[in-house]
Parts: sequence; C-alpha cells; structure tokens
Amino acid sequence: MEERSNSFKMLEAKWEAGLPPELERRISSQTTNMAVFGRVVELFMPNALETVVQMIGGSGDTGPQADFLPGRRPEPDAWPDWRTPPGKR
Repeated sequence: MEERSNSFKMLEAKWEAGLPPELERRISSQTTNMAVFGRVVELFMPNALETVVQMIGGSGDTGPQADFLPGRRPEPDAWPDWRTPPGKR
C-alpha cells in the first residue's frame, strides 16, 4: 500500500517538530509513573484490604471467634438467674 501525501499528516509532523524535547520526556516520565503506580496498586491493594479486614476482626475462613478471651466469663447457661420467677414474691 503506498503512502499518500496528506496535508493533515504534514501539519502534524511540523507541529511535533516544533515541540521541545523536554515536553516529550515529561509526558513519557508521567506515563511511566502512572503505569508503575497502577501495577503497584494492582499487586498490593488486595493484600492490604485483606489485612485491614483481618485486623478489624473478620476472617475469610472461620468467621469471628466466639471465645475471644477464653476463661474470662462463664458459659451463658452457667450464669445465675437472679430474676424472681413470676408469682413468687
């Protein structure tokens, strides 16, 4: 396929030739930084969120622990019932 002379391509080439090379370096640097930041977020964000959830008290497999401090309180059925039954006063 032969390439034809296009006035828009010629204008674009002239415009790009007039831009300072420092601008291209800045844009390339920013693009690279954003790509690296995206990879870091993709890699570490799920682990960071899972760590926060586990610190709060959630767990993926077993759920919250029912006996967080064992031995500190009696079982609920062993608690004494201090209420007076109805009709016995």
